[in-house]
Amino acid sequence: MTDDGHANDLAGLYLTWHRSSPEEWKALIAGGSERGLIYTQFVAQTAMCCGEGGIKAWDYVRMGFLSRVGVLNKWLTEDESLWLQSRVYIRAHHYYHSWMHYFSAYSLGRLYWQSSQCEDNASLREALTLYKYDSAGSRMFESRAELAAGSDRFYATLPWQPLTVQPECPVTLKDVSDL
Repeated sequence: MTDDGHANDLAGLYLTWHRSSPEEWKALIAGGSERGLIYTQFVAQTAMCCGEGGIKAWDYVRMGFLSRVGVLNKWLTEDESLWLQSRVYIRAHHYYHSWMHYFSAYSLGRLYWQSSQCEDNASLREALTLYKYDSAGSRMFESRAELAAGSDRFYATLPWQPLTVQPECPVTLKDVSDL
């Protein structure tokens, strides 16, 4: 899920947006399908706040959540979860430069995921251009304001730095140690 999740659908577009001139970008999106154009417009509107990582943060947060659920259900040990989450953190730290940058990409990734429910192009365009979140997404942003609105708020005070100590890969996960 960390490398082949929902974000993978738009990863190439985010990378291309950051590495193309405006003329190259226009040429790339010319002649695409209407649905494809909606997605390329979404990428163009959000690329500055997501960076080259695009909306990968959405998949990373979901992976962290599933890892914790695995511990709660005793499918994973704490050590296995810690190691898996450390792999996710390495990826996140590569693509994002702060917790707010990460949260922005996560929230836009959630919007993209939510838009997969849109059956027609008009509702897809409306959801992605007006940033229309469902009720759970709206509640998330209300709490975001409390956590992030200002330099003295919780997210702003958290350090964004590489892990100083990497957890050792548990023996039970040696087959996936290339993560």
